[in-house]
Amino acid sequence: MRLFTLTTIVLGLVSPAMSQNAGGIDPDALIERILAAQQQQRSEIEDVTFETEYIEYENKGEENEKEKVRLIKKVYLKNLTDTTLYAEEFLEFYKDGKLKNEKDLKNEAKKRREEKEKRKGRDISYSMHKPFYPSHRLLYDIEYLGVAAQRVEGHVCHQFQVTAKEEVDTLINGNYYFEAENFHLVKVEFSPAKLIKKMMFKLKNLNMSIMYGPGPEGYWLPVRFDVEGQGKAALFFGVKFNGSEWFRNPEINTGLKDAIFEVSNGD
Repeated sequence: MRLFTLTTIVLGLVSPAMSQNAGGIDPDALIERILAAQQQQRSEIEDVTFETEYIEYENKGEENEKEKVRLIKKVYLKNLTDTTLYAEEFLEFYKDGKLKNEKDLKNEAKKRREEKEKRKGRDISYSMHKPFYPSHRLLYDIEYLGVAAQRVEGHVCHQFQVTAKEEVDTLINGNYYFEAENFHLVKVEFSPAKLIKKMMFKLKNLNMSIMYGPGPEGYWLPVRFDVEGQGKAALFFGVKFNGSEWFRNPEINTGLKDAIFEVSNGD
């Protein structure tokens, strides 16, 4: 995430799509309110610790849906001036419903980190507001679609469609939903503008979504992250992954030390 003061939220960089007006609402003014709400919350949060539960499924959503993997973790976030540090601590590892030992847990943690690096996978430290930042607006076509026809997670929401102007793996395409009362992000469904294709690993598709909700002191924080994808790895065909992670019991501003992030990244 990147911190912007209110004086830097200048919305003069407007793509043709942003000139559209849905229902008498000025999209530029709406984005200004959205970024102001995000900036205000970020300025008040130095760090967050979550208890998380990640479940990976086989045949998710089908009649014979099965849990393959369950991981119990702690996730740590720390906001710096122009980025957010991320670390995760793996606590328990279940496979096919059975608790595995400490050695299996460490091996699974290592494998997960390596897979994330290969896929350039995003986590909740990535600022989903980034396409709306003045520094990134020219990289995207942003279209305001009006008030969503259905409530999203129980909220009346403004909907935006974001499309990267170039196929670059650092950019995203997505649908955004911001609650109409205080302009907080409720849900975003997104995918990379370009999929990773390397000699040893190629992605065929990667779809993600993050849902947010009010937590302690009214701060809007991630509550669920879904990921679904398919690719091909060396010596394997049709690698699939489909999982959901829940973020619970957030602890805010506990004074996390930088060492937490250094140790995690070195495991």
